[in-house]
Amino acid sequence: MKTDQTRIVHIQPVAERGGSDQALLGLIRSLDAKRFRSSVVVPAPSPLAARYEAVGARVHVVPMRRLTQSEGVGGLVRYALAWPVTVVRLTLLARRLGADVVHTNSLHSLYGWAVALLLRIPHVWHAREIVVQSSAALRLERLLARHFATRVIAISDAVAAQLDPRNVVVVYDSPDLEEFRPERAGHFRPGASLPDTAPVVGFLGRIDTWKGVDVLLDAFGGVRHSVEGARLVVAGPDVPGKEDYAEDLRRRAGRIEGVTWLGACDVPPDFLADVDVLAVPSTSPEPYGLVVAEALASGVPVVVTADGGAEEIVAGLPAAAAAVVPRGDAGALAAACVHILGVHLPTSAARRSRRPRLLAAAGSDFDSVFTSPRAEV
Repeated sequence: MKTDQTRIVHIQPVAERGGSDQALLGLIRSLDAKRFRSSVVVPAPSPLAARYEAVGARVHVVPMRRLTQSEGVGGLVRYALAWPVTVVRLTLLARRLGADVVHTNSLHSLYGWAVALLLRIPHVWHAREIVVQSSAALRLERLLARHFATRVIAISDAVAAQLDPRNVVVVYDSPDLEEFRPERAGHFRPGASLPDTAPVVGFLGRIDTWKGVDVLLDAFGGVRHSVEGARLVVAGPDVPGKEDYAEDLRRRAGRIEGVTWLGACDVPPDFLADVDVLAVPSTSPEPYGLVVAEALASGVPVVVTADGGAEEIVAGLPAAAAAVVPRGDAGALAAACVHILGVHLPTSAARRSRRPRLLAAAGSDFDSVFTSPRAEV
């Protein structure tokens, strides 16, 4: 039986603790529960399932292959053969749930547009990627997004620039300001055996080939030389299929004095509140960088690389709060970290007193985005 609520089926193509998963959680939390009802479809049991359900979203598992070049031609063939079966399963589920809108939470997920077309309901496509891997993939995704999405949400101007502007709206992801705040300082360091007074550079993100962890390891020697007692903590999970790359970096980090390789981080808000500067040294343009917004909300200065959404986040902030450096430039990255560490706060009590850098993006409103497609179709 239909209600006045708009029933949204969110197709989430991965089941991880990554940026898109966290951003989807925040999106659902921000929606007016009186007006919207959410269901999340994931390809496998999600580590965030309990958190999705806590904000009112039911979680459903439907196996979905990922569109990736890492498996070669064979992987693309397997994706194509499985695609129609997956679309049928998703369509049957969405019909059973009484979906009013299909929301696809990644530009690289090619199922939602077909589900919405079969059910004759609006499709909101969330573009979270800057497509650099393949010009053919970009042309295909741009074409589908133009013709089979009622609305495309781009997470930054950098992402929007690669799409057709006629149906694109830019809506920034927002940090959870109840979780990410300076007052959490003092909880992470004791468990990681980090001295309270040590100047700490942090990295928080998936250990992927384009995240620039290799550049950060190159840069840390210069930081250590200039800042007495400096430490580097690398936190984040391995990317499936790239475990060998992560292991090579882990071994390399083990040979550098002052580096702690943490692995997956269970409590990101505590981690961020206890570092003195967050390094986001991506070697490809960062589509947005939710972790940058989370660090700023925690009062933590950031160093980001140019030509992407992260640069948009820090625009207008003073040098003590943010620095932008060229991609792949270990020397510039080290110099920026050293400059910020020159005024680091030496105790947890001092870190708890830091002022959050609240952003214009912190007020993101998704209600109107999911209301207007329903009205248009």
